[in-house]
Amino acid sequence: MDVSSDTCNHTTCSSHEDADLHSRIRAEYGEMPGLKLTLPQAARLFNLEQGRCERVLGALVDDGALSSDGKAFVRAGDGSWRR
Repeated sequence: MDVSSDTCNHTTCSSHEDADLHSRIRAEYGEMPGLKLTLPQAARLFNLEQGRCERVLGALVDDGALSSDGKAFVRAGDGSWRR
């Protein structure tokens, strides 16, 4: 796979691997209602470099799957935050 052709930002994610990450993280938040993670906690839990984790979580916030208060991430609808 040519990594240089894979792009992922807050609104699009074209690599298959990142699409799998989106699904996995959505599932984790869905299976654990009330889960609230800071960026460093999420990076550790999902075994990701912090920059990549930030991009993926940001894309999920943009998609409406997660919410963030700028400090932590929760499943959309589980907290009172709005981005």
